[in-house]
Amino acid sequence: MSDRPTVAIVGGGASGSLLAAQLSRRLHPDGLRVVLIERRPEPGRGLAYSTPWDFHRLNVPVEQMGAFPRDPAHFLRWSQRAVPDVAPGQFMPRGLYGDYLQGILRGAVSGSRPGVELEFVTDEAIAAEVECDGPRPIASVSLRGGGTVRADRLVLAFGNLPPALPPGAAPGLAASDCFHGDPWDPALAERARGEDSVLLIGTGLTMVDVALILSGDDGPRSIRAISRNGLLPRAHSADVVRPESFFELPKGGFTLDELIADVDRRVTAIEAAGGDWREVIDSLRPVTNRIWGRLPASDRERFVHDVSRHWEVRRHRMAPEVAAMLERLEGTGRLDVHGASIQSLRPVEEGIEVSLGPYDGRVSETFTVDRVVNCTGPSLRVGIAGEPVLASLLDSGEVRPGPFNLGLDHDSRGAMMTVEGAPSTLIYGIGPVRKGRLWETTAIPEIRTQSFELADLLTAQLTSRSARSGRLSSAGA
Repeated sequence: MSDRPTVAIVGGGASGSLLAAQLSRRLHPDGLRVVLIERRPEPGRGLAYSTPWDFHRLNVPVEQMGAFPRDPAHFLRWSQRAVPDVAPGQFMPRGLYGDYLQGILRGAVSGSRPGVELEFVTDEAIAAEVECDGPRPIASVSLRGGGTVRADRLVLAFGNLPPALPPGAAPGLAASDCFHGDPWDPALAERARGEDSVLLIGTGLTMVDVALILSGDDGPRSIRAISRNGLLPRAHSADVVRPESFFELPKGGFTLDELIADVDRRVTAIEAAGGDWREVIDSLRPVTNRIWGRLPASDRERFVHDVSRHWEVRRHRMAPEVAAMLERLEGTGRLDVHGASIQSLRPVEEGIEVSLGPYDGRVSETFTVDRVVNCTGPSLRVGIAGEPVLASLLDSGEVRPGPFNLGLDHDSRGAMMTVEGAPSTLIYGIGPVRKGRLWETTAIPEIRTQSFELADLLTAQLTSRSARSGRLSSAGA
């Protein structure tokens, strides 16, 4: 392994790309090799920003989506150069944001500091281990194509993990041609063309995206979407809504029930004054993770199981134009959204037999659909995510699941916790893998801040290592 420090990043979506860009902007006295490992052929886009459909919109206004924490309007200025008549408050296509992230990566390559090399590896990481038999511990990443990347620091930047199998899945369901475990399967629209009925499991933002994909004139005649509560994401206001102040945290301790009552009071008061409930929800955004850390563990667990869905539909809202499209689709009768409890999903000759238990005022029901699409959203339970590199690290004890089985456990800097409860000196995480300790960790405003802070930390660590070794850097010679 070269004396030049190496950082390997597994995952080339938004999280990994923004970290790579931040590392390229820092001064590294002994140089730096950044290896971005991404299974997709185009690093930068990831899953979220690879969609080709313009009606798949960001759910954050353009002026808040900049890649750099000190310049949140960066994407607004970029969009105004790329697309005519872009103004603050608009919700841009996600595919356009993918173009933007790829531009950030190209800029990182062409404008990086002297001695910094950004290398793209198009392959899948299938295992990782810590090697301790050399002069210093290193992380070794095995690739499906047969290669190995050895690094001084390893960063897990998986983004959103695939959804878990829905409840009631019978043996053979995952292998059925009529079941789509991946709602982003590019063949979905073509396979569902002209079919009579499709069932979408889940009623969140993933379901909204898939329903719009299937809503064309040649799409299925009936689209049914179900979840346990049948809640749809709320819509952003057509007018720009900004909270006048941030949510003030109580000075002492507080419980989940007290917090909910406080939020409800604030919503009632602001609506009575002619304001918008969204102001209250958005005022919580900067302090959500502080609230999460201060709640008793029992309340956090109850929030995950009983309250989180009610929060998510208000926090993660649809762009106004997307909400209007969904409302029109429901108005035609092609889309039916309601609450239901799935008892079983069984492949049969005609498609998939679905059994629902009594729920939301409905009686038990069994019916057959041509196709089922799993829209339950990203899995946060890393142990069942199907990521082989995660499985290898969990098996070796180099990482452990986060609280309530959400993401991976980590310290305040993003260092992964080992099975013994010690922070790793080699392995870090960014983005959704931090979910257990940070409730807000999946959106660009949080990810760009994490990338900035983690780049600072890794740069300081690797520079300190060089100083301890007594080497003279080329920059200081």
